[in-house]
Parts: sequence; structure tokens; C-alpha cells
Amino acid sequence: MPLDTWCDLVLPDAAREGLVIGINWSGPRLVGWSFTPKEVLNRLAAANY
Repeated sequence: MPLDTWCDLVLPDAAREGLVIGINWSGPRLVGWSFTPKEVLNRLAAANY
């Protein structure tokens, strides 16, 4: 899925549903970071995606 599609369609749906986005989860207990869709968009904007 192209990044633009994910940002324009998937993240807004996730936000409406109150979901968080799991980033870099790994290991038997799935350790990683969770961000709100808005935080993901802000981080992508800061990285000039």
C-alpha cells in the first residue's frame, strides 16, 4: 500500500475508531512503541515524507 494511501485513508479510520499504531513491535511480548494516528502523521510530516 502506498504511504499516501495509508496516511489519507487508513490513519483517519484508525483515529475515528480510537486505535493506536504499533511501531517496531518485536519479541515474545511485542515490545515497541504505540502512537496515535495524529502523532504518526506529525512524525511523518517532520521527516518530510
